[in-house]
Parts: sequence; C-alpha cells; structure tokens
Amino acid sequence: MMDFVISQTFARASAASEATRPERAGAAASEGACRGVRGAKPLGEDNERGAALLIAIILVLLVLAIGAAVTVASRSETLIAANFRESREMLYAAEGAVAMAIRDLDAASDWTAVLSGASVSSFTDGAAIGSRTLPGGATVVLCCGSGSLTADVQQRAYGGRSWGADTPQWQIFAWGPAADWLAAGRIQTPAYLAVWIADDPADGDGNPAADANGILVIHAHALGVNGARRVVEVLVERPPGGGSRGLRVLSWHEVRW
Repeated sequence: MMDFVISQTFARASAASEATRPERAGAAASEGACRGVRGAKPLGEDNERGAALLIAIILVLLVLAIGAAVTVASRSETLIAANFRESREMLYAAEGAVAMAIRDLDAASDWTAVLSGASVSSFTDGAAIGSRTLPGGATVVLCCGSGSLTADVQQRAYGGRSWGADTPQWQIFAWGPAADWLAAGRIQTPAYLAVWIADDPADGDGNPAADANGILVIHAHALGVNGARRVVEVLVERPPGGGSRGLRVLSWHEVRW
C-alpha cells in the first residue's frame, strides 16, 4: 500500500513538471529576445555617423580651398605691387636720364656735333658699340646696326614716319646704369639707361645732322628686370640769344614701347 502511494506521488510531480516546462521555455525565450533587443544598435545610428563624417570632410575641403584662394590672392597682390613699384621706378629713372641729358646739352655750345654723333654725354659706361648685360641677365646691343637698340629706336620712334630729308637720325648720347650717377650705394635701382638725340624734323633744313632752329628731341629708355621698360620723349629748345637761362622744355610725353 505504501509503495502505491509513493508511486502516485511521483507521477503527479512528474506531470506537474511537464506541464510547467513550456511556460519556462517561453519565458526564457522571451527574456533572451529582450536581451537581444537591448544589445542591438538602433537602425539609423550608422546612417547618422556616416552623414556626420561626410559633412566633416566637406568642411575640411572648404577650409582648404579658402586657404588656397587666400594664398593665391595674396601672392598675386604682392606681384602686382612689385611690378607697379618697378614700373614707377623705371619711369623716374627715364625722367632722370632726360634731366641729365638736358644738363649736358645745355653745356654743349654746338648741337651739330651732338647730332652727328661726334659729341656725347659725360654719362657713359664705355664705348656704345657692343653688348650690355641688363638687370636680370638679359643682354642688349646699344649701337649699331640691325638688332641694336639704336636701330629699334630709328625704326619705331615717331611711329616710323618719314619727313624725307628731314627724317630724324637718332644718335645715342648717354648710356649706363642709373646707379652710376652717384657714388656707390647712393642709388638703389637696377635700371640701365640709354638716351638718344635727334634733330627737330620741323626745322626744314633738310639735314638731320645739323641744328637749324635750336630745338632737339631727347628719347630716353630705362630698362629693368624681366623686360621692364619705360620710355620718355622730350622736345627741348635753347632760348634765342643763349645765355645762362638754361633749356626750355617744349613738350614731354611717355612713349609706349
């Protein structure tokens, strides 16, 4: 009888255990699912991080582009300012060359000797024949013949116009570095100067190597670095009667070369 009671008790316990097993399995599965949901990343988080990275890259590229543009603009402004300064410097040097030529012409009693090439300025750096090294390393031939500066002036001054027998024949009168005007170190400029003299074509004497009306034309070039050049042309007159009143400037203009 006791054995029967014990077996019945175990049977009921086993049945109860079997009945609750699906519930425990369902609870465990539910708990695991909850843990999985809590540990998973939100679906839009990766997209947000990618968008933020893209924006950061775009901003970096934009800053780099602005920096490059500022650098280029700054360099361009520096070059423009340097070119302007050098151009003005060459213009002042050309005007100084004209003033020097006027001084020497005022001291010359015979302009016919100047027009024939027999008399030149006190400002020269050797014989005009041959080449000169310009600022920056370029070379140029002052005089004479084809390819020289004198031939270029003869062809291009006055726009190549002809007055027949009175057509000016340009004679080189002064040449040399502007720094040689004064003692070494006094003038800080790389300008090389060349000045030509010609007869006034309006004097009507039919001889460009002789002065008939006391009027001459001065043509001055100032040559700088990298091909910089300014050209000034001046018409001067010796006042009638001479004396110590100096020369009179009748006209002044810059020539585009």
